[in-house]
Amino acid sequence: MLTLAIQFLSAFLISTMGVYAIRQAARRVGWFTRPREDRWHTHPTPSFGGIGVFFATLLSLALTTQLTAHAVDIPWVLLIGATVVFGLGLYDDIRHITPQAKLVGQILAASIVIFFGYTTLFFTPRLADNIAAQIPNILLTFFWLVGITNAFNLLDNMDGLAAGIACIAAAILSFLFWRGGDTELMLISLAIAGSALGFLLFNFPPASIFMGDSGSLFLGFTLAVLAIARQPQASNVFAVVGVPTVLFLLPILDTTLVMVTRLLRGQSPAQGGRDHTSHRLVAFGLSERQALAVLYTMAGVSGVVAIVLESLDYDLSLVLVPLLLISLALFAAYLGRIKVVVASSPKGASPLARLMVELTYRRRLLEVALDFFLISVALYLAFWVLNGFRMTSAQLGVFSLSLPVALGAAYLSFFAFGVYRGVWKYIGLDELLSYIKSVIGAVFLAAAVVYAVYGRDFISPVVFVLFALLLFLALAATRSSFRILDSAASHRSAAGEYKVAIYGAGDTGEMAARWILMNPALKMQPVGFLDDDLLNAGRRIHGVKILGGFEELNKLLEKSRLDGVIVTFPIPGNEARLQEIIAACQRCGCWVKTLRLEFEEIG
Repeated sequence: MLTLAIQFLSAFLISTMGVYAIRQAARRVGWFTRPREDRWHTHPTPSFGGIGVFFATLLSLALTTQLTAHAVDIPWVLLIGATVVFGLGLYDDIRHITPQAKLVGQILAASIVIFFGYTTLFFTPRLADNIAAQIPNILLTFFWLVGITNAFNLLDNMDGLAAGIACIAAAILSFLFWRGGDTELMLISLAIAGSALGFLLFNFPPASIFMGDSGSLFLGFTLAVLAIARQPQASNVFAVVGVPTVLFLLPILDTTLVMVTRLLRGQSPAQGGRDHTSHRLVAFGLSERQALAVLYTMAGVSGVVAIVLESLDYDLSLVLVPLLLISLALFAAYLGRIKVVVASSPKGASPLARLMVELTYRRRLLEVALDFFLISVALYLAFWVLNGFRMTSAQLGVFSLSLPVALGAAYLSFFAFGVYRGVWKYIGLDELLSYIKSVIGAVFLAAAVVYAVYGRDFISPVVFVLFALLLFLALAATRSSFRILDSAASHRSAAGEYKVAIYGAGDTGEMAARWILMNPALKMQPVGFLDDDLLNAGRRIHGVKILGGFEELNKLLEKSRLDGVIVTFPIPGNEARLQEIIAACQRCGCWVKTLRLEFEEIG
């Protein structure tokens, strides 16, 4: 434990002192990253902080080997490829190289790592010939190392993001190495964690220095190598490939979101931009630090899930992983809808962009793909719950035979009852009724086919009851997720300049509140509803409380809490109340407006 503490603390202290020295030197020499339209920062900031991270990692490892009483066999060959990537990133920071040249350099670094025997073992137990298995193992390793390296490079788009996520990932890997008894690899991951944390002291918003490509490429490549160098305790697919994937789920998610949205806009995925997950969270209404907190939490949860996967049974992993992936995929899909850049015209876009628009928006391909997982998970959970939260090999066999029938029946029913016709943002009672009809139709059709083919004793009817319940909950939860997030975004952006009260808690009042919450440009914040029907007092509409009647208006005006009152009740027959409201507001210098909805003929 003393060796581990020395490793982490030495990396942290060397990184802190090194980054500080580099920042001071950069300020004197004038090594600044200038603001650009496609970058997030708004003022010149020193760069080259990645130099401090790189040398802090190496020097702390060398120091640990000298200070420890017993010899520590650090696998230095693992860091040769990382050194190549660091040099590549440093050259790019100084001279700038093309994406193609950067990719060639990354492939060279990956080749060095693979030459020394660090590859994934995903295909080894699945192919009888171990030599033949190495070919797909090597190809998968190339894809993994280059992909994660670039994902971290893209993740370095906001102050504190790449360094913080690298620190979290390195800490999770350190725990996995400790539990597996791999001290040598654990020392490297602790060195990465300490170096990233030391840099984060200067990079947390507002950042006083950037790491540059030298830092982001080095961190991404080294962490990717550590993930495949680890020998998992379990042998199932989730331990071999699922744990590293879940651990790096945030950079993978961000890269996927950026690539898909840029292709849909007809832009190159390789170009810079302010359309990453972090930027979309700020557009959602969060501050930079709040966005970082959300992303740190997502990375931490993914890391904890990665740790738990090795300790769980295989059947429980089949529940946990899909739920995590579906949740994050929905969140990414929602963020993808937020307008952060001007979209290109699909007509002027590339054929690939037009094809993606056709498939994703018009043909609802992504929605159909999501339902594949929802149907599968719902059926699996039905078996799992009925059998006491466990699955035997025999039960897995029954599930495998019934899954194709459930998928076919569900898709037929979904199309028949119009599940794919609705707009998620405006889901209402009609859509929920169609989900109920589609689920009932799917379950009855699936049960009829299963019992006709395999007999009445093949599956318990309770499985179909549970399947129906879980499938409806899945449909309702996923389809209403956008509306829930829209509501949260509306309330976050409702802290406008003008505090207003809405007089009238009827249908028009509800529309007025919704319109204000959906349009931050109005700069209005509804502080409450007022209504002469005192039976409604204390209730809420869109989260806005009904305060009471006319007496509450006087109290609000006396406290100077209002800038204006919006009248939404019918004026004919209520002229006296309207005049009282106007008189009260005039005494306090408060304006009065009414909401008018009408159709105007323009041609």
